[in-house]
Amino acid sequence: MENAESKKIICIDLDYTLISTDILIDQILSFIKSNPFRIFTLLFWLLKSTQYLKEKLLEATEIDIQKLPFRSEVLEFVAKAKQNNSKIVLVTATNQKIAKKINERLGIFDEVFGSLKDRKLKGKNKAKFLEQKFGAQQFDYIGDSISDFPIWKIARNAFLVSNSNFMNFILRRKNNFRGCLLNYKTKFKDFLQLIRIHQWIKNLLVFFPLILAHQFTNFPAIVNSILAFISFSMLASSLYIFNDIVDVDNDRRHPTKKNRPIASGIFSVYTAFFISLSLLIIAFALSLKINSNFTIVCAMYLILSLIYSFWIKKVQVVDIFLLSLFYVVRLYAGSIATEISISNWLLAFSMFFFLSLATFKRMADLKLVNSNATNNGALHPNEDVIQFFQNFGIGSSFASVIVFILYINSEKVLQLYQHPSFLWADAFLLLLWLMLVWNLASKGKIEYDPVLVTVRNPYLILLELIMIVVWAMAIVL
Repeated sequence: MENAESKKIICIDLDYTLISTDILIDQILSFIKSNPFRIFTLLFWLLKSTQYLKEKLLEATEIDIQKLPFRSEVLEFVAKAKQNNSKIVLVTATNQKIAKKINERLGIFDEVFGSLKDRKLKGKNKAKFLEQKFGAQQFDYIGDSISDFPIWKIARNAFLVSNSNFMNFILRRKNNFRGCLLNYKTKFKDFLQLIRIHQWIKNLLVFFPLILAHQFTNFPAIVNSILAFISFSMLASSLYIFNDIVDVDNDRRHPTKKNRPIASGIFSVYTAFFISLSLLIIAFALSLKINSNFTIVCAMYLILSLIYSFWIKKVQVVDIFLLSLFYVVRLYAGSIATEISISNWLLAFSMFFFLSLATFKRMADLKLVNSNATNNGALHPNEDVIQFFQNFGIGSSFASVIVFILYINSEKVLQLYQHPSFLWADAFLLLLWLMLVWNLASKGKIEYDPVLVTVRNPYLILLELIMIVVWAMAIVL
């Protein structure tokens, strides 16, 4: 045991403490991202031992130390402790080689201890190691999770790095607890941001088969539409969270996505995965309440989303076609839930309209990257691609309006509307709405998410309300 009286010793954990992520999870995600079937390789490694898994991942993946999300609050705490001549020690379950690389990057630790083949520094093993190394009550410890309780028990002072209200509540009862180093606590709005509740607007499409068929008094269909909306919203949120988990490394490098709850460290990958899985179970449980065909549609959407996340997302042009298909699947889900068929006119219009929105999303995202590159003094790498997407998106917009105009002159309209001539005004307003969207997009004055655009821009909202009123007039007047 070392003599700890000359210097105050502060031991710091790594995962979700010094950094707002887990090195092992980052390695796993990096390993399976290019090929999801590698998960079977991971399971084979894990069957041998956790340490063997870590060693193989260390060989198979590369951790960019420069891009790790270090917690500024912890670094500030360490800087003040160093000024007071404290001894700072990094003690982590992560491999010793990675721990040393982190110290090479920061240069703030007097000693670094990571896991080795014969040394697992987690939970009780870490507590035993620190007690042998420094002695009980002879060091302070900064940690983040339940596995750190054995260490806090023998530490002189216990510090927490977590925005979990539960962890804060439990540790407050300990006499040696000296506070939480994070100023931010998880709020309900963070949960809403995690599940992307604003994206639920897209799921209103499940009501369209009911509304466009004018089945306003069909009570069973209305109930099923509501259940379908809730089910699809839960499913979509589950997949958004999963996609954020898979893309967390890229999101940290993105100018705006870095603020998402997982990328910024508000929610751990473990917590986010649990929420995603829970929402997925709820979604399919509700789908079974509707009918088995709706459950099949949900399963199809799930499979398409996974294909998009792992493969198609990286293929330009093909990715926007799949994004537009997700909107059409929502329409089809509403049709299956209510057993109200959707016309070929609606399918044709949806194909071009949502292809335009998907193209807009991709173009706006590229513009954001370009803008960020300009601010950093770099060249514009995406100008030609942006021009292509802009032309393609505007062309799709015009195609959707043409389909709508042709629909106005069809026999289907005469069967459903008292005064279909009002729909000509909607066709004009729709064209104006689309041109406003693309005009704003070309100037880079809107966010990359088309859903946010439709609910935040006052001019677009006004046009949307007028279109709804005119459509109602075509039915009842």
